[in-house]
Amino acid sequence: MGEKQLPDWVAFGRELRRLRTSSGLSLHEVGGRLSITPGMLSKLERATRAPKRDTVGELDQAFSTNGALLRRWSDVTRKATDPDWYRRVEDAEAAAVELRVHHPSLIPGSLQTEDYARTVVTYGRPLDTTEEIDAILGLKTKRVERLLRPGDPALSAVIPEEVIRSCLGDAETVAGQLDHLVNLAESNLLRLYVIPHGVPTHIGQAAGAFSVISFTDRLPLAFTESASGGELVDQPREVQRFVSLFGILQGWALSPADSIELIRRAQPA
Repeated sequence: MGEKQLPDWVAFGRELRRLRTSSGLSLHEVGGRLSITPGMLSKLERATRAPKRDTVGELDQAFSTNGALLRRWSDVTRKATDPDWYRRVEDAEAAAVELRVHHPSLIPGSLQTEDYARTVVTYGRPLDTTEEIDAILGLKTKRVERLLRPGDPALSAVIPEEVIRSCLGDAETVAGQLDHLVNLAESNLLRLYVIPHGVPTHIGQAAGAFSVISFTDRLPLAFTESASGGELVDQPREVQRFVSLFGILQGWALSPADSIELIRRAQPA
């Protein structure tokens, strides 16, 4: 039985084959020039395997498409891995003036390093292929870059100390993630509040992961997150519930300066 085609990548595969044949090159000739085997290139052309960005970058140069192939790859990746709720969250965050985030068990997504994010996605999606995980991480990286540009939404986060102390990943990943939090907080891109051990965090645990997205010209929204996706909340009473929850959690937390000091002390030896 042949390998199953990936519908989102069929047109992209046809374009790869067209570019190769119009260049007068065989699968083996292209493979000989690049770090891709003829067999893998054949799978990409037949859309039985989703391509990685690095591979598409090499093919873009080999076929002299001046970035067009990479842009097409980005478009297909977004279509394949970017559900409607994700686009709506992106649009809301792009128009926001303030973003308040909380996660009871992980570093919030907008504050994750690439290595930490890869660890989270890999643990959370054990059945996904490497290509699918790479595509998800590509979208997450773009979102983080947009949120952390100077002048973009004022960003505040509340994180339990347990999340800091039990940070996912190896020692290098943990050190990089904690350094990243400190750097963001010290550069005034983030107001960070850590809820210390001994403070009851059951309210935050029950509420789960959520964000409050505020604007200058409209009522705020809330966003709730789960392992399988997320949901934008626009009913004013429900949104106000999340605003109040964030205020309660923030009130239990250390000051930003003390939170930074706690994270420094939590760094792996």
